[in-house]
Amino acid sequence: MYISTGKFNRIISGPHPFFALRQGIGVLLPIIILIGFLKEYHFGFAFSAGALAIAIIDQPGGTKRFRIKEMLFGLIAGNLAVLITGLTRPFPSIIWVVIAAQVFLFSMLSVFGKRGGIVGFACLLMMLLSLSLDAQGTDIFFYSLITLAGSTYYFLFSITISHFFRLHEERLTLASAVYATADYMRARAAFYDINNDLDTCFRKLLPYMITMTDAHQAARDNVLRNLPEDHKDHQRQRIVLWNVFIEMIALLDTMVATQTDYEVLRQRFQNHDVMLFMRDTLIKLSRTLQRCALKLAHNSSVNYRNSVKAELRAIEYELERFKAEGIVKDEPEIYALVVQVLRRLRNAARYVDIIADNLREGEVKPLDALRRDKSLLQFRTHQSLRLQPILDNMHMGSAIFRYALRVTLAITIVQAITNTIIIFYPDNALVSKLITHSHWVTITILLTMRPGFALTRQRTMMRLQGTVVGCLLTLGLFSISGNAIFLTVTMLIAMILGQALIVNHFRSGSMFITIYVLIGFHFISPDIFTIIGERALDTVIASIIAFACSFAFPWWEENQIIKLAERTIQASQQYLQKELMFIDSVLTKGMGGDNYSAATFAHNPLYIDLQLARRDIHNAYAAFADSYARMLSEPKSHHINIGSLNRLIMSLNTMTSQINSLGPLLVALKTLGPDLSKQFDYILTLLEPPSPETIIPEPPAHLDNTPENQPFMLPVKQMQKAAQTIRQEIQVLKND
Repeated sequence: MYISTGKFNRIISGPHPFFALRQGIGVLLPIIILIGFLKEYHFGFAFSAGALAIAIIDQPGGTKRFRIKEMLFGLIAGNLAVLITGLTRPFPSIIWVVIAAQVFLFSMLSVFGKRGGIVGFACLLMMLLSLSLDAQGTDIFFYSLITLAGSTYYFLFSITISHFFRLHEERLTLASAVYATADYMRARAAFYDINNDLDTCFRKLLPYMITMTDAHQAARDNVLRNLPEDHKDHQRQRIVLWNVFIEMIALLDTMVATQTDYEVLRQRFQNHDVMLFMRDTLIKLSRTLQRCALKLAHNSSVNYRNSVKAELRAIEYELERFKAEGIVKDEPEIYALVVQVLRRLRNAARYVDIIADNLREGEVKPLDALRRDKSLLQFRTHQSLRLQPILDNMHMGSAIFRYALRVTLAITIVQAITNTIIIFYPDNALVSKLITHSHWVTITILLTMRPGFALTRQRTMMRLQGTVVGCLLTLGLFSISGNAIFLTVTMLIAMILGQALIVNHFRSGSMFITIYVLIGFHFISPDIFTIIGERALDTVIASIIAFACSFAFPWWEENQIIKLAERTIQASQQYLQKELMFIDSVLTKGMGGDNYSAATFAHNPLYIDLQLARRDIHNAYAAFADSYARMLSEPKSHHINIGSLNRLIMSLNTMTSQINSLGPLLVALKTLGPDLSKQFDYILTLLEPPSPETIIPEPPAHLDNTPENQPFMLPVKQMQKAAQTIRQEIQVLKND
């Protein structure tokens, strides 16, 4: 009997709760000691502000070494911003220019991706929190030193905890990737259910694919950083992680390659049981993977067994019936398609079984020492903080540049409103109290505004909803008890949940963050009703300003989606070229067929190039599909030829999947015949960038129905059709 792992187990089994717990303890510990026990409010606030900013940077993802560099950069840049802001604060004519300049520059760090944006936000947060304390004269330097001490404290705290729990971090990151693979597999199962619309299935599949791509890259960065070596501690666990990682990547290749002509399958078999067997196989394998991910996260053994032998044998039985009915002669492409699906389901089942076996009790060995070649380190993310990318984006054609301008405009509006109210109502106590917390408006704007219009609108609504619910829950908490210990424990739990959920569940994360911030302000100012009212009002104001400013210097997906499409087409062409070069190398050396071994994989440079090309096409396709999904959330006036984009995405998916599937088939040949070579040359020509110089040859004749060609008839036909559609649709998009 299968027991669902559930959403709660999914959340607590990922890396985000672990990092959130580390952040919560690291930030709240000085708050409890300095503010709770020693009553040093200003000292404690400054110290905690520095710790909080570095804690925000301390997020899962990327390598440990680069995360340390990010925290160091945030520590230096953030505290420098605090000092500069403090020194210019006595000069009203300069301070707002300094703030606007810092907002712009730190927002430009988004050119380094999501993690660069987090670093920029942390630096801005440190600077903005420094404005809440009225420091004058030499107190500015004192405050800056305290903030620096808080930043340094958390930095040392984080790397110390990370050192002792480094294996646990890797395990959680890998478990998250296995979960994402299971979700993707289950989403693919829906294609075999004729009650599901194919277009709907594909749209639902895209988010799972994007999530899986990110999770797999995070696993690469962590697992490849510590390849199993004989002298390392915890050697058994490292080998288990490595084995699971290897089989997960192999499973991904198998699953991506299961792209078939589902419409043909549905038309031919409709309500036939063979479709149900295919669907149920994927669902059962997905459940097994989910259980493996849960056990991996908890570092426990997998005792439960699940088998898909019955489903696979049922498909084999139906295939024999089809053969008896003459399908091989009458419908060779349909027969090849079913055989192809069966082969891939067998491979998927084998990979899932190996993953489960590695998580059971007993001795484990590296699957293949040769597969731990150092060349695999090329698959890690390579990041660097350099000035040149920022300079390259200093123009209106850059989405990040426009985003930085929008954020700067929004923050400038907040500062202008703040100063205007102070000028007209200088002696109003209520206004002064609200102005004191104007940084909350600014922080909310920084949290919600994103380079894309659709994401900004979505996050603004989620932030507003989460804050309102958080305020109501906080009122309920204070009606239950005002005990300091109860509130402190609640604040710690809320902070951990908020940091754990904010990345993937922004609305829920905002709710818990609101709770712990409100409780924190209560310890400074006990009037909880006023605090809650201020926070709710500030959030509403921030949401209105953020949404209004999202229309300034707008950047719509239409500005970049064609470039992303062209990049994906180019990556597909390079992937096919690398595949053919690798196959040619193997067959030329006589290593194809039965002579082919895993040793060739590990040491053949062309194979490494092929794997890198495969990674590149997955990343390019994910970026293109993500841009398309964001465009659908934008105003319809900024949609461009949705039909062509949809056909292009589906054709690129088919192309990539069929290239994946060709490898094992081509390797089994003795030589790559001229008929197949002509087919691939034609496809490569179609994938070239359209230009007047490009001459498209006539399509080659279809492959003859011979035993050697039967495995290639359907894949090549689908690749030709996909390549023709790709070329046609990209020309339509460029001509619009």
